[in-house]
Amino acid sequence: MLKAVQTVGLRWIKAATAGALCAGLLAGCMSSSDETVSGGNAAGGAGSSGSSGGIVSSILTSGKGPIEVNPDAFASEIYCPPIKPQLNTYLIMKYERGHEDEPKHLLYQATLDQWARECSREGADQTRIKLGLSGNVTPGPAWKGGEIVLPIRVAILPSGESNKPLQSDLVSVPVTVGQGAPAEGWTMVENKYVVQRNTEVMVVFGFDEGPQKKRR
Repeated sequence: MLKAVQTVGLRWIKAATAGALCAGLLAGCMSSSDETVSGGNAAGGAGSSGSSGGIVSSILTSGKGPIEVNPDAFASEIYCPPIKPQLNTYLIMKYERGHEDEPKHLLYQATLDQWARECSREGADQTRIKLGLSGNVTPGPAWKGGEIVLPIRVAILPSGESNKPLQSDLVSVPVTVGQGAPAEGWTMVENKYVVQRNTEVMVVFGFDEGPQKKRR
C-alpha cells in the first residue's frame, strides 16, 4: 500500500513539474518576508500578488486575528518562493459507486478557491514558508451527512530540469457537512515547509485523490 501511495504521489509531482518550473514563473519573485500572495478564483487558475486583504489574512491566521510578524524579518529582503495550484486539481466531484457523472447520485463537490503564503527567516540560512489554502464543500443530493476528508498534495520543486521534489506532503483536511446543508468552508494552514534561503524553488499544490479515485 505504501508503495502504491508513493507511486501516485510521484506521478502527481511529475505532472506538476511540466510547465511549472520555467524562468518566467520564477522571475521577479524576490519579496520581503512579510509579503502575502493570494489566489483568485480557481476557475481562472492564476494567483495575484498583494500585501493585504481580509481573505488572505483570514486564510493565514485561520480566523485567529492579525498575523504576527517577527521584527527580524525586516532586516533585509529574502526570497519568498512563488506558489501555484497544479492544473486541474481545483475540484473534486464524488459520486456514489457505479453512478459517476449522474447528478442525482452526487455525494459532494469540493473546491479549492483561495491560496496565500508568507515567508520568515529560519536559523542562519533557511526560509520557512507558511502556506494557507481554503475552499468549500457542497453536499449533493445523495449525501447523507458526515465527515469528508479532503486530500491535498503540497510539493516543493527545485528549479531546473530535475523532477525530484525537495519535499512532498499529503495533508488530510477533515470537513463535516450535514445532509442538505449549505456549502461548508474549509481552511488548511501549514507552517512546516523549510527551504534553503534565497534558493529558487516553487510550491505546487492541489487536490490529490490518489488511490481513492481508482476505487470508484
